[in-house]
Amino acid sequence: MATADEIKQFVGKRVTLQLTPDAPRGPTVTGRILGVLSAADGLVVTLEPDGSPPGTRQTYHYHYIAAIRAAQDKS
Repeated sequence: MATADEIKQFVGKRVTLQLTPDAPRGPTVTGRILGVLSAADGLVVTLEPDGSPPGTRQTYHYHYIAAIRAAQDKS
C-alpha cells in the first residue's frame, strides 16, 4: 500500500494509481493529483482523471491506493 507521505510527494503531478481490488473505479486511474486532505481515518486524495471533462474530480481514500507512480506526459 502507498503511504500518505509517498502520496503527498505527488500533489500537482500527473500519476497512475494502482488501486486495490475492492476500490471503486479500479483497477487503475491516471490523472493529476489536485490535493490531499488529512482526515480522522487517513488521507483523502483528490484527482482529476485524464480524459474527463474539465473540472471533474474524484476522491480516493489512501487505503485503496496499492501503488502510485509518475505518469508519462501525454504526447
